Amino acid sequence: MRPRPIRRPRHPRTASAGSPERGRRVLVRILASATAVTIAVAVAGCGGSSDSDGDGDRSGTQVVTSVSGEKTTIPIRIDRIAEQFPAHTVTDLMLGAGDRLVAIPQNVKTIPFLRKVYPRIATVPELFASGGKVNMEELLKLDPDVVSTIDGGNTLIPFQQAGLPAVNMSFNNFGQLAPSIELAGTVYGGDATARAKAYVDYVNGKAEMVRKRLAGLPDAEKPSVVHISSYPPLVVDGGSSLIDDWISIAGGRDAAKSVPGTHVTVSVEQLLQWNPDVLIIQTPGGDQGLVAAAAQSVVDKLAKSPGWADLKAVKGNRVYVNPQGLYPWDRFGPEEALQIQWAAQALHPGLFTDLDMRAETRDFYKKFFNYEPTDADLDLILQVKDK
Repeated sequence: MRPRPIRRPRHPRTASAGSPERGRRVLVRILASATAVTIAVAVAGCGGSSDSDGDGDRSGTQVVTSVSGEKTTIPIRIDRIAEQFPAHTVTDLMLGAGDRLVAIPQNVKTIPFLRKVYPRIATVPELFASGGKVNMEELLKLDPDVVSTIDGGNTLIPFQQAGLPAVNMSFNNFGQLAPSIELAGTVYGGDATARAKAYVDYVNGKAEMVRKRLAGLPDAEKPSVVHISSYPPLVVDGGSSLIDDWISIAGGRDAAKSVPGTHVTVSVEQLLQWNPDVLIIQTPGGDQGLVAAAAQSVVDKLAKSPGWADLKAVKGNRVYVNPQGLYPWDRFGPEEALQIQWAAQALHPGLFTDLDMRAETRDFYKKFFNYEPTDADLDLILQVKDK
């Protein structure tokens, strides 16, 4: 096996964009990428401390293990982050690493609440296209210390060949959520480590609260649920997925469990056969201004499909639009901690009468993002219809 290339970390501070040293580094990387040659370089000082204010010895490297199991040697000091995975951008912000982002995926900055909480996002280059595709030459010019990838395995290879440390910090199921946040805290260092721990304590506590409330609930009292990602065409999320996990944690039965994975296109006839007790509709992203209105438009389109009015969820008035804050709550970000609470209350309102989701949501963003949502923000996030 060929050794992976390791970059010599900057110390004590990042070289300026126009400095000769950065120019030399970028040139070396571009040549390495063009020839697809990996070169191992000796790096001194494989250790060092990780303090929050940048003082002390933070030179050297550390080895981290990604969520998918790959070991990667990265600089201890991370000043420049390239983010390939859209939802993980929210984790970057939560851990206080937003100002270190030098590249993000397309469409992340179109989410209105994210722009409001972190206005700088509008200035960060959108270098990663759909599916994580990237112009490697342009990425090398940005000189990231680490690339946070959309997946592990083969996804890492192009970055490794270009001499860029790449780590998969994304998660595919609820059990991987807390470890993925802890990993990001370790990678970014400084106070990101403490921020990660605070979040893990919070999400674990909320998950335990939900599970205790629903302990012993017979299957007959668990409503069947279908989560719709988009329409048209009709795209659902099924078994072996994060969506399947949070439906189960919230006390539901995933009616689409036989359809494995996320973003699976099915027919309306299949939905009619499932005939779920509850429908949860994902909030679309994008720059539609009022996201709640955009989400309602999805429901309005679905309402025109044949057989819609006959569904149990429609007859029982149990069609819910999923909240969206910095990212859709139902998908692969730290707002998953709010999702399990919201979903549990939606599926079992009688067991969660004391849960004030407006207050919980306000406190969450204040605690983890240093932003206190206004009432208008909360209406938008929680999909409150016109009062």
